[in-house]
Amino acid sequence: MGKIRFEKKSVLNFLIVLSLFFLFSPFSTRAQDINISVSAEVKSTSTPPVPPPVPPPPPKGSYVPPETEVTFKGRAFPSAVVTILKNNAVIANFEAEQSGLFERTMRGMPGGIYNFSIFAEDTDGKKSETMSFMVTVLEKRITTVSNIFIPSTISINPQTALQGEKINVFGQVFPESKVRLFVNPSDLTKETVASSQGKWSFDLETDSLEQGEYKTKSKSFYGEGEQSGFSQELTFKIIKKAEACKGADLNIDEKVDLVDFSILLYFWEQKNPANRCADINSDGTVDIIDFSIMMYQWTG
Repeated sequence: MGKIRFEKKSVLNFLIVLSLFFLFSPFSTRAQDINISVSAEVKSTSTPPVPPPVPPPPPKGSYVPPETEVTFKGRAFPSAVVTILKNNAVIANFEAEQSGLFERTMRGMPGGIYNFSIFAEDTDGKKSETMSFMVTVLEKRITTVSNIFIPSTISINPQTALQGEKINVFGQVFPESKVRLFVNPSDLTKETVASSQGKWSFDLETDSLEQGEYKTKSKSFYGEGEQSGFSQELTFKIIKKAEACKGADLNIDEKVDLVDFSILLYFWEQKNPANRCADINSDGTVDIIDFSIMMYQWTG
């Protein structure tokens, strides 16, 4: 009986020791030592996520990177409609101030190299020549294109004149600019000053001009050193009195045909037309009476 109790006690002690061994062994596994790698696919749900907190405004005196901006400013005509293009696409269309000055800022444009163009339309609906320039726009920087001087608009009346008859050349430009007029091939140069409303006009004497075709254009100057590019180039014709208008033969080619009819239609219902011959009966207006004379003289 005593021997049996000893064996049971020994077995019990062995089991207790074995349990303690596994419990305190350095090879045991603990929950905090397990690394779990989780792969998940996030999908949108009907419940919007909580937005992140708005960061506080920067303290006074700290630098805030600017938005990408391009500013255009310069001189045009009073109340001119200014158009700006980027790579031949219109990006702005606005009215200049009554003073003729203009300024427009474009924001949010990506950085890059762009071909910008700009022109203006005066209060008579006449457009200036288009100015073009390449500009490198830097991201998060402010680029300013200044000292833009829009060329003057230019018109001429009449386009065909008798030798000795005055030709009126006129247009609009930045107020009180000096306008220099060039006439070729005679190498004739004339100057005038625009009014405070930006309008300029010059009566060109033609006594010294020989029979033939001429071209004229203008260039404008303001203050000390500021100057525009050339205006549009226009053409006019000087004829001798002996070659004055020949009835309905408006282009003076000894025929009255579709060419003359096209000229008549171009000046239809105009008073004192630039092509004085289009007013066949010289009553000051191109109308049905001039058309009737043309039909009577028609040669085809």
